[in-house]
Amino acid sequence: MATKQGLTQKTEQRQRQLMLQRQLGSLVEKNTLEIEDEVRKELDDNPALEEVVNPDDRLNNIDEEGREFKESGEDLQRNDEWTEGEIPQRRYGGTINSGQRFEPVIVSDESLMDVLMQQLYEQGMNEQDEVIARHIIGNIDGQGYLRRPARSIADDVTFKEGVMVETSDVERVLSMVKRLEPAGIAASDLRECLMLQLQRKDDLTSRLALRVIRDHFKAFTDHNYGHIQDALDITADTMSDIKRTIRRLDPKPGAPYATSMEEQHGQQITPDFIIEEDGDELTLSLYNNIPELQIAQTYTQLLEGYERQKPVTTTDKGRQKVTKQKVDRAAGYINLLKMRQNTLYRIMRAIMVRQSDYFHNQGDELLLKPMVLRDISEDTGVDVSVISRATNNKYVDTPWGIRSLKSFFSEGLKQTDADGNEVEVATLAIKKALQRLVDNEDPNDPLSDDRLCAQLREQGFQIARRTVAKYRDQLNIDTAQRRHKLNKH
Repeated sequence: MATKQGLTQKTEQRQRQLMLQRQLGSLVEKNTLEIEDEVRKELDDNPALEEVVNPDDRLNNIDEEGREFKESGEDLQRNDEWTEGEIPQRRYGGTINSGQRFEPVIVSDESLMDVLMQQLYEQGMNEQDEVIARHIIGNIDGQGYLRRPARSIADDVTFKEGVMVETSDVERVLSMVKRLEPAGIAASDLRECLMLQLQRKDDLTSRLALRVIRDHFKAFTDHNYGHIQDALDITADTMSDIKRTIRRLDPKPGAPYATSMEEQHGQQITPDFIIEEDGDELTLSLYNNIPELQIAQTYTQLLEGYERQKPVTTTDKGRQKVTKQKVDRAAGYINLLKMRQNTLYRIMRAIMVRQSDYFHNQGDELLLKPMVLRDISEDTGVDVSVISRATNNKYVDTPWGIRSLKSFFSEGLKQTDADGNEVEVATLAIKKALQRLVDNEDPNDPLSDDRLCAQLREQGFQIARRTVAKYRDQLNIDTAQRRHKLNKH
């Protein structure tokens, strides 16, 4: 009997941990503007949650002992591990840096191709799948939809790449792409886009919303909610929850990554982190403009009253239960927000440690080291899936400009240095060096792949010509012959 109880308890604990991880993943995925909107919606939805009205009480970068997080170059060079107790704790809410408010700025960001291919690289792909994936992603429009059928893409790969592929091959790789971030990407239409997003959620309302979109999409778009309520045997309140869940989905998951002026005239960015430089020291801060939250006193008093009076009627017991649910939800939400802030801080700090050469040399991208999500997971103890969501669509304001967190991640290319030692160089650093060579070449005498290879080798990058051609293609750089023709015109 004791064994059964122990197994049941372990199962319940595991289920709670999984649920908590999903909830945390959902919150860390949101950027500064999205989390502000999320908090406002939660305040509207739960009357037991309220804002602390105290403009001078702000979230900042101060730990429990009143210290700012500052690290020198030597500190960052030490790739140490942190225990939970070493991580600065902070109360949730408010702004930082004396109430400084960032106005959104317009910056260019990495392309959707870069974002999706990076995720696929980390999963591991053979060359044929990589070619197929590039054709699939290359056909995704500015809103994030794939309008071309798999058969047409298979034909493109066969004729353009000289690689014989079947429709089933394209469909297999496409299913991999649809599991990437952002959720909903590569859908054929709005209905599938919403379904792809809902399939990643595991709460009851989301499961019902998935049924609505899958089985009653026309009724939903026609606002025929009565028909849906009858078909699913749900109440009007549940229908309202479903509508709210669906409204929070993103109908255009590719919009933030639009790569042309026709698709999007720049992207408005509000940074999620701030890094300030003071001599050899760097100060990391979380930025937000979210109100500090607390459980509403009226609900606390109401719950205490029920506990003192010991309700006996069915009505009072029901009211006590509802009140407790709202208070528990408010307390859980406040705790989740604190966990979000702590998790984001740990992840950004780990990135700074891994890329200390970059941060202490005015953002020289040639000094970026190979780094994948798995590295940060090992440093922080945070699950890879959470890190992926936490770094997606997040930005840090540095002394040399605003940068995407995803831009710090790059695969490594193993090579041998002048002393015969095996070293690993970030592919991103090689691509940046390659781009600089092309940008500074003589327009009347463009550099061939062989010459690019030779010049990269002079800079210390031991790279093969075919790899140069591959990276040039990934950077959407034409061949030397094509560049020469374009320059003549």
